[in-house]
Amino acid sequence: MLRNYGSREKYIHDEVGGNSRLDELQAALLRVKLRHLDRWNARRREAARWYERAFAAQASPVIAPNVPAWAEPVWHQYVVRTDARQALIARLAACGVATGIHYPVPPHRSGAFLASMGACTLPIADTLARQVLSLPMGPHLTEADVATVVRALG
Repeated sequence: MLRNYGSREKYIHDEVGGNSRLDELQAALLRVKLRHLDRWNARRREAARWYERAFAAQASPVIAPNVPAWAEPVWHQYVVRTDARQALIARLAACGVATGIHYPVPPHRSGAFLASMGACTLPIADTLARQVLSLPMGPHLTEADVATVVRALG
C-alpha cells in the first residue's frame, strides 16, 4: 500500500503513501523508452492543439483545459469538464471511444486525509471530481482520431 499511494483500491487512499512501483525490469524498459520521450511529448502537444482547434470551431458540451501562455504541458492526460459526464461517456463508448475518470475522489474525501482534514468543505474540488473526463490522448493519435472524438461528443 505504501508504495502505491497508500491505496489498496484505486483512488481510495487509506494511508499517506508514495509512487514507488518501478522494479528493475520496468526501469530497463524505461531507459530505452526515454530516448523517444521528446518526440512523444511533441506528438501529445500536437494532439492537444487539434482538440483545442476543434473545440474552438464548434459548440461543445465540454469545457476544454485552459493553458496559461507561459505553460508547456506534455499532456499525460487530456481532461475536459462537463456536467453531463455519464451521458458523454455512453455516447463516446457507443462510437468506440474509450474515456477515463482520473481522480474521481478528491483527496479530502479519501481515508488517508479524513482524520487530518476533518469535515472541511472544498466545493471546487468536489465539483471537479464530478465533472472531469479524460479523453483519448497519446502520441499515437492522429488528427482524424481527434476529429472522431470531437464528433462523438456532439
